[in-house]
Amino acid sequence: MIPIQRAIHAGFRDLCDMLLDRRCPGCGGSPPRDREVCAACDGRVGRSGVALCLHCLHGDRAATLSERVCPAHGPGRLLLAGPAFEPPLDRIIHAFKYEGASALARWVGSLLPEPPGLREGIGREYVLVPVALHPARRAWRGFDQASLLARDASDRWGIPVVDALVRTRDHEPQARLDPERRRESMKGAFRVPKPAAISGRPVILLDDVATTGSTLLAAGEALDRAGAAWVLSLAASHGGDPARQGREISATLPRRGIL
Repeated sequence: MIPIQRAIHAGFRDLCDMLLDRRCPGCGGSPPRDREVCAACDGRVGRSGVALCLHCLHGDRAATLSERVCPAHGPGRLLLAGPAFEPPLDRIIHAFKYEGASALARWVGSLLPEPPGLREGIGREYVLVPVALHPARRAWRGFDQASLLARDASDRWGIPVVDALVRTRDHEPQARLDPERRRESMKGAFRVPKPAAISGRPVILLDDVATTGSTLLAAGEALDRAGAAWVLSLAASHGGDPARQGREISATLPRRGIL
């Protein structure tokens, strides 16, 4: 009976996919059963990452990292980011954030670089803090994409998630703003209502995409004021120029068998 049940279930899923016209968000093709992204698009998205200085990405001054320390700004605002925000990844993340495709969280989460020292003593001290959406925007989207990524990462890495950040005001989506307006809009955008949750702890701050770094800088400053021991940012993708502002930190990130 089990093989028959499986066949019926698979057939029902195929029928639903056909009726709903399920498409790969990267190319518009038909993804395989039980996969959100087709094999061709998955193969076009690299699994290498870059180490960037958020201040440099923000535009304060360009610098190349040396041993994960920015010579201009030190180690205080480092970002480890996954592959560049370019086709087909840009379309996949857009579908994830703006088209309600929350099922893509696991695939997008697979692009996150693993934080350093995870298997060492420091790994037991980490807390994972997602960049928060404003409640109005979360209600409109139906979910918080950074929160979904954080919970997927928590399952893989064993780092507890702490929803420490609150966004103090809603504003126009960052993707619609030029770099200067992004920086201005994010000033004072976050607070930490319960500092004890992160005080004295090393914080892994997580978001989906880092472009100018403005969001992560503002969130990191709020965590610093709340007493975090230090803050390391992670993003599934970056919009900066790694040739100018960073260097590869990992030849291959774990694929986890996800397509």
